[in-house]
Amino acid sequence: MKLPITKPYFTEEEFQIIQEPLKSGWVVQGPFVKKFEKAIADFTGAKFGIAVNSCTSGQFLMSQIIGLQSGDEVIVPSFTWISTANSIEFLGAKAVFCDINIETFNIDIDRIEDLINERTKAIYPVNLFGLPSEMEKILEIAGKYNLRVIEDSACGLGGFINGKHCGTFGDAGIFSFHPRKSITCGEGGMIITNNPQIAKNAKSLRDHGAIKSDFERHSANGGFLLTEYPNLGYNYRLTDIQGALGFAQSKKIDWIFDKKQKLADKFTNKLKKINWLRAPQTPRNFKHGYQTYCCLFKPNETLNAIQNLDIGKIDSLHNERNVIMADLEKSGIATRQGTHAVHIQKLYQKKYHLRKEDFINSYAADRLTLALPFYPQMTDEEIEYLFENLLKY
Repeated sequence: MKLPITKPYFTEEEFQIIQEPLKSGWVVQGPFVKKFEKAIADFTGAKFGIAVNSCTSGQFLMSQIIGLQSGDEVIVPSFTWISTANSIEFLGAKAVFCDINIETFNIDIDRIEDLINERTKAIYPVNLFGLPSEMEKILEIAGKYNLRVIEDSACGLGGFINGKHCGTFGDAGIFSFHPRKSITCGEGGMIITNNPQIAKNAKSLRDHGAIKSDFERHSANGGFLLTEYPNLGYNYRLTDIQGALGFAQSKKIDWIFDKKQKLADKFTNKLKKINWLRAPQTPRNFKHGYQTYCCLFKPNETLNAIQNLDIGKIDSLHNERNVIMADLEKSGIATRQGTHAVHIQKLYQKKYHLRKEDFINSYAADRLTLALPFYPQMTDEEIEYLFENLLKY
């Protein structure tokens, strides 16, 4: 039996709807992108949704929109995908890393204030694996120091705090629709915001700085004339083929997250018999979106190694974990590390002279997280096969 790390959930509806742009001949950003934007805005409770060709593009746009420039600093968790930091550095600003809370894998709010100085411009919390960061407390800190807050919600769709969707707490949030995410359009992303000026700027900057999209121009009289381009922008547009696929996926959001929650409950219950893996943690009044079901390997030993700053022990446990992951792979079961610690990526390690132990929780999470196969259409037979194999160790 083969168990992939994830599997997009497509039905006949997706196969039918992606033909519509082909039949109409309008395959660039158009009516289906607009429908997709509205669907995600409605689901999250945001006023505006602005589709882009990737979450990374959305991160870059938001860094420009809030005015990052050389000399500015932005606080970002060290355990995240590298694009979070890259979107800061590309504009000449500095990504200032903050360690994570090893319980949630999200930014440790108790460490943020110590990193703030006169150069700090913003905080970029990451809602990792589908679990929102402690956004209410982050907003308190940001308000105290007059900082902007952009939520990296690449994995965050379906994550809530007290009924409020992540991505709607800060100035904006950005989602990913990569195939490993809960819904997908192949590659794609979306900025959500309640700020009309941010929405206006994002729509312009994703489209070379135009004040009117191609579809708006061609749908009105005078379409033979080009629009104005008052802003220095990019080509970060989502195609209507992708928009159609995303729109079809958006209709399944409630079903997908209901299935994921039930699947997560099953996994968590079964993990009670497996003491070498710790199930994902969800704080009270938080709702996990479970983009990934990410566990911590040998939690007691890992936490002890963290407390003692024992890099050697973490590396030893890392080798043990990898042996098991390789063995599972031979049995057809795909697993992955959660994500990476950006401070040990060579680019940032060399640039800022960082050591593994500088952000010990992030280093341990890089080395000792283990994501299990997890997708809403997973069958009982697949679940049993997975846990039969896990119980062998």
